[in-house]
Amino acid sequence: MANLRIGLAEMENKEAQLDAQISQFRQQLRRVPRQAMYGQASLDTSLAAMGEIEERLVDAEAVRRRLLQIKASASQELEALIVLKQVDEARTKLAGLKRSGATDDSTLTEIRQLEEFLAVQGKRAEQAITAGYEKRI
Repeated sequence: MANLRIGLAEMENKEAQLDAQISQFRQQLRRVPRQAMYGQASLDTSLAAMGEIEERLVDAEAVRRRLLQIKASASQELEALIVLKQVDEARTKLAGLKRSGATDDSTLTEIRQLEEFLAVQGKRAEQAITAGYEKRI
């Protein structure tokens, strides 16, 4: 889980970098025509610069799109692992409570709550795992 969290943090950093690049390229595309209009650069130079900027912009947008796909997969995987961990911890706690044989109201209430939690979260864990597996196929 730690590796996924670190990876997601790196992906968020990369996404921010790409967003800044994309913004910069769009701003450059708005500025270059003025250079041609006011004679600061020739028309051919401005057209060539715009073509180069557009290529970089398209590439940065494609990289960002691919990054978001990877990030979504990693987020889903992390969510599945978190749910699995919670289910495992609840099962362990439930088994311990049942083994203790305590019959007081608070213990019975806790057992009932854990069983309800496991019913809901167990299904959620199954769906998270199945959904992640189906997307990879």
